[in-house]
This record gives sequence, C-alpha cells and structure tokens, in this order.
Amino acid sequence: MNKTYRKYHIYANDNEISDRITKEVKEKMAAAGYEYSDTEKGADLIFCIGGDGALLRLLRKYDFPETPIVGINTGHLGFFQEITMDGIDELIRMLDSGEYHVQEYIGLQTDVYTDAGKTTYLSINEIVVRGDGERLLHLGVRVGDNEITRFSGDGILVCTPAGSTAYNYSLGGVIVDPEVDMLQITPMAPVNNIAYRSFTSGLIVPTHTSIEIFPVDNEDKTVSIIQDGRVVVRGDVKKIVISVAERKAHIVRFKNYNFWKKVTDKIIG
Repeated sequence: MNKTYRKYHIYANDNEISDRITKEVKEKMAAAGYEYSDTEKGADLIFCIGGDGALLRLLRKYDFPETPIVGINTGHLGFFQEITMDGIDELIRMLDSGEYHVQEYIGLQTDVYTDAGKTTYLSINEIVVRGDGERLLHLGVRVGDNEITRFSGDGILVCTPAGSTAYNYSLGGVIVDPEVDMLQITPMAPVNNIAYRSFTSGLIVPTHTSIEIFPVDNEDKTVSIIQDGRVVVRGDVKKIVISVAERKAHIVRFKNYNFWKKVTDKIIG
C-alpha cells in the first residue's frame, strides 16, 4: 500500500509561469487537506515546478533528498517532469487514491583529485570530462582495477540510465531504461588513426564497479569537468573517479507513466 502524503514543499523556477502554477498548487492542495511546509525537511513530498533543469537544481540544492519528488512541467522537454500544467486536479486525485509509485534513479558520485585534495560531486544525468576545445585531450580509462583503453579526442561522458536520453544521446550514445543497472561511457569526437588509438563507441559497465579517468599528457593535465550541464572544475587534475552514489533520486510516477512512450513522444518523435 502506498504511503499517504499530507505535508508538502514546493521548489519552483523564478518566473511568471511557475509563480502562477505555485499559487494554483497551494490553493488546490489546501482545499484537499494538504499542509504546506516552508522547508523540504519538514515535508513528506516535494513539488518541483519547472522543466528538467529545475529538477537538476533541486537535487543539487537539497543534496538528493530522500523525500519523493513530483515534477510539474512548465519547461520545454520535461523528460523528468511528468505532470502538465493543466493536470493538477488529476494529480491530487491520484495522490488521494494511491495511484502512483515511487521510482528510484541512481546518481553518480564523482571524486576529483587535484594537488589541493579531493572534491566530490553528485549528478543524476552525467559527468563530462573534456579539454579546452583547442587541443586534443589525452586520457586513460580504468574500469575497476583494469586499464581498458586510452583516449584522444574532445572528451569522455559517463552517464546513468536516466542521463542516457540527455547529452549522451546527442553524442550517439544509446538510450537505456532507468530500471537497468548500468553506467555508460561515451566518447566525444574520438581520434582513431595511426598516431592515436581511441575507443569509438560506447562502453557499458556494471554499477558495482568504478570508472577512473586520468590525463596521460605529462605536459598538460588541464580539463573541464561538467556536472549535469554545469562546469564545476576547470584546471589541472590528477584523476577523476566515478561510481554510483549512495543517494538516489526518488520520483513519484503515476499510473499512466511509461518510459518508452515518453522516449517516443519527446525524443524520437
């Protein structure tokens, strides 16, 4: 039997549309007997009002909360966000009737090692390691204890199944159902000739192992590290170690949710 949620919090984009939807949600939830919490820690349900970018910001701000998240889409794509702006009445009805389940999404933990020490970042979609765009980036890739390949090109992306439909797909990576436990390593503009050897297609690895990426150019170890579309490191690094995070994202899915239908509607067309 599904948990009964009675106290909720709202995280929303700062724009006119999201402000209007926030007001509507508060009014209708109050009429249905739900109580609003000013903080996420006091709530047993979080509404995320905006596009997919709003959800990424929510996860960063609240550090992948255990509290389930309901996405109301006011953006363009809305792949994570399930509820449309005109679906709030139906949303409340399904919450009241228990016509939902909570889907867990794995995240990535990325440990970046520099001369200053280790810094850790969490992401739900992907981590990108790339150069400055003006030179080839030369990297080694280790999976578990095995160095499996060297790479020369623009960079390397590592994504979760949830992130397989984002930047990864634009790079030619494969779309993976979020219920599949795996990580994907996707090359970015690999160079493969008599001078340099690189892997040219994606690699699929199990979630129980770690992925280590490290510069192999002794003269220049400068890279940019991009966490879910946001540059978090630009400078010299010793190594980047990527693994499945202990924390997960918890997204409320309603009875009509179908991942592959959403792929068809939003991406493939």
